[in-house]
Amino acid sequence: MKWNLALLCIITTCFVNAGENVRFASVFSENLVLQQQATVHLWGYASPKEKLLLKCSWLDSVKPLVSASDGTWLIPVQTPAAGFTPQTISLTDSKGYTVTLSNILIGEVWLCSGQSNMEMILKSQPEWNQIVEHSEEEIAQANNPYIRFVNIQRKESFVPVNEAASYGWKVCTPNDVKWLSAVAYFFGKRLFKALKVPVGLIVSAYGGSPVQAWIPQDVADTGVLYEKERAKRNAEVRASTQTDAEYVKAMSDWVSDAERKGSSKSYGKSVNLILPVNLEKSAVGNHFGEVSFTKVLRITRAEAGRDLHINLGTMDDFGQVYFNGEKVWEELRNSKSYSQVQFTIPAEKVKAGTNLMEAKVLNVLWGGGLTGPAEKMYYTLGGSAEKKSLAGAWLYKKTFDLADVDPVPLEGKPFFSTISALYNGMIYPIVRYGIKGCIWYQGEENVGDAQRYSRMLTDMIASWRTAFNQDFPFYYVQIAPYGYDGKQFSKAAELREAQGCVEKVVPKTGMVVTLDLGEPKNIHPARKQEVGVRLANMALSETYQKNIPCKFPAPETVKSKGDSVVLTFANVYDGLTGKCDHHEFELSSDGKKYAPANVRISGDHITVFSKEVTKPRYVRYCWGDASKGTIFNSEKLPLSSFRAEVPDI
Repeated sequence: MKWNLALLCIITTCFVNAGENVRFASVFSENLVLQQQATVHLWGYASPKEKLLLKCSWLDSVKPLVSASDGTWLIPVQTPAAGFTPQTISLTDSKGYTVTLSNILIGEVWLCSGQSNMEMILKSQPEWNQIVEHSEEEIAQANNPYIRFVNIQRKESFVPVNEAASYGWKVCTPNDVKWLSAVAYFFGKRLFKALKVPVGLIVSAYGGSPVQAWIPQDVADTGVLYEKERAKRNAEVRASTQTDAEYVKAMSDWVSDAERKGSSKSYGKSVNLILPVNLEKSAVGNHFGEVSFTKVLRITRAEAGRDLHINLGTMDDFGQVYFNGEKVWEELRNSKSYSQVQFTIPAEKVKAGTNLMEAKVLNVLWGGGLTGPAEKMYYTLGGSAEKKSLAGAWLYKKTFDLADVDPVPLEGKPFFSTISALYNGMIYPIVRYGIKGCIWYQGEENVGDAQRYSRMLTDMIASWRTAFNQDFPFYYVQIAPYGYDGKQFSKAAELREAQGCVEKVVPKTGMVVTLDLGEPKNIHPARKQEVGVRLANMALSETYQKNIPCKFPAPETVKSKGDSVVLTFANVYDGLTGKCDHHEFELSSDGKKYAPANVRISGDHITVFSKEVTKPRYVRYCWGDASKGTIFNSEKLPLSSFRAEVPDI
């Protein structure tokens, strides 16, 4: 992912203003929070073998150090107990030039990582179907100078990078907090209220990313578990030797060949579709491959012979545009996806009467389409400022399906799905920054890969703890209900089961269940406050030893009792309750065909029975992608989906 120009300007300005060579690493800026009562590391850059003096306002003496032969420097510093008094850190070189970081607080620092449900900001974004419940009220009230955050910008890399891209540490104000992860904000807000110390949040998340992308290469390069991902990465590295022109030609040839193959297949009739559209969220549904949008432009005699300036908004992911059969715009580089489609048709090619415009959109991930917004879909003529809308009805048709054609040519650049790419670009640059713990919300992109997920997440946790040189607590969110295939399949339930296995075998971990918070038609559920609070309560209870109920009910024993199955549960506190009359329990005699079951709830146990299954051997609960949890403990925490075999008597 390319850095945007504004971010480059900010970072460049910081470096220039820092003198010739002396500076702190980019993760350090004013307003930062350091972990209290810990040995933290500060690091940065200077001239080779430069004598430096580091001054921390909470220390009695100056700390001398010398930069290495490559100009890097690193020094451990002991921090005091948390407090609300602003601190400063300054670095002075041998010529007397000083760089100072001001308005520093000492408190509790947490890393917040994962994919889009962690990345999803507090500000609602309806254009992306990302609505945060209570967003406007929370933003308006978010004036807390003691909650700080830094967003690590998206960065993929084949190799570990030393500098994290960011806009620096921000203070929670209504103007800035809207760009903070909603889950991270509610987590930090709850911690601050309970602990009454400053809270620092490092958000390093990337939407759509699989867990493999967050695992270090030294781990990924061992064993057979990641063999498929290694082969793909190695192919991408080999492809990196090609020129940009060679890649574009390969893509152009591939598209032509795929369209030729697609013409021999039937993908249904053309239908009218209202644009802008995100296909994933439309009635036609997500489509991996190419689709065609066509629209007739009727040009009057008075309008003909004038330059035609076209704007089609954002194309998701990339593709080509034709005007009267002639290609007029193209973007076939995956790294340039989500481009703004803008071009001009010369006056001599703008004829009176009917003109046909066709946008061929190639979608290789979720989403797809011409996504607007509507106000950016228009055309103007000549030097006129009058905008004529291109939003509205277009003719839509599938051109080819990725499953029916050869694999898409590799661009030779790491993707967010490339193994280790996000660890290299977004975690490695901050591993020396002292933290208290980590919260994690990810798994949607690994639905369908449940068999490996628990081992991969276990690998990731262990490798991060090694890299940070801390055995920190790790609390994570189980994926919420969502209809991945539009039907009640069980791939998501299997992934939830795999997630649940991790907390049973990895010390100092805990899983937050969200079976009651999902939205069957939205992979980004709105109730982020409950997620953040549940994570915070787990941290407060398990890490900070507060007396706060945080555990979710979990199956403990399964016993056969005649034609019924009796289950007992741990973590029920004052007992289990049901929120409705029907609960998604099912029984089976063979583990293949299941029948809906009735339940009786009493204290810490549930009796399950069905007239259709007189000799039950298997039981399961909410075993569907979009199943909604209806069983809770007395603390209103939901029971997770599960399946179990009934042991022989």
